[in-house]
Amino acid sequence: MKNINFIVLFVTTALLFSCSGDNEVSVDEDGIITGLQTKTFSHDNINRNYLIYIPDSYDSEIDYPLMFLFHGFGGIASQFINTADMRDLAESKNFIVVYPQGLDLPGSGGSHWNCSNPSADNKSDVDDIGFIENLIDQLLIDYPVIDNKRIYAAGYSNGGFMSYYLACNSKKFAAIGSVAGTMLDDSYQSCNAQFPTAMINIHGTDDFDVPYVGNSYYPSIPDVVDWWKNFNNATNEDLLTNQDGTIEQYIYYDDAGDRFVEHIKVIGGGHYWDDKLNYEAKNTSALIWDFVSNFDIDGVIN
Repeated sequence: MKNINFIVLFVTTALLFSCSGDNEVSVDEDGIITGLQTKTFSHDNINRNYLIYIPDSYDSEIDYPLMFLFHGFGGIASQFINTADMRDLAESKNFIVVYPQGLDLPGSGGSHWNCSNPSADNKSDVDDIGFIENLIDQLLIDYPVIDNKRIYAAGYSNGGFMSYYLACNSKKFAAIGSVAGTMLDDSYQSCNAQFPTAMINIHGTDDFDVPYVGNSYYPSIPDVVDWWKNFNNATNEDLLTNQDGTIEQYIYYDDAGDRFVEHIKVIGGGHYWDDKLNYEAKNTSALIWDFVSNFDIDGVIN
């Protein structure tokens, strides 16, 4: 992958982040605005936008996990929220969800996430990991109810790459998920994860953009899954399938029986996040949440 050095100028318009849900907000008795909001956070002297959903059922007496969802290359957060919509889950399961917006590359018009240490794998010199870590610090101030031991990340395509990168290079995430994404070579070869980190991977076997079997740029999905199961000492395996054999669920657990890695293999699936997927009466968003929410920064929640 060629190294492209850009000075990124971030230009956003009201249209970019227009979203009907932005008006669906209310203020609770503690002055917390609930519902969907568009907010701005400054990092490296660049204003970065993100969507945040605070459940209408917000209760200042309970702790809330924090879930980050990253769009793919060229994606727009206000559109991705409709593809990977966790708002109903946030209401029923009591968590806060954030959809950050990647910066645009000059000339291409495509938003992106830098999901590698400075190298040819990055598309620009934007500090995305610093943006996310500093945003977390700000959110912990803005919303003291957030449980800093239960912060999760999941993403689609380039956003899935970002989730792996955060797991390898940040100490803030308890579990991650990837849909149609993989590890870049930098993460795969030099992952610096400091503690066991649970991972769920959902990938289609006919994904043309991020091939299931890998290519000269990306390791195969089985190799990525192997990396995480070995890292988490979860080498015991169970295999489950749905009735028509179109979905295979690989479950990897340690000797104590704790599931640290899951792989959902969609036979014939392409390059997409599909919340119409139905496995065990759960769509993609529900599969991810139900997996990651079993963990905090110390491991399995008992």
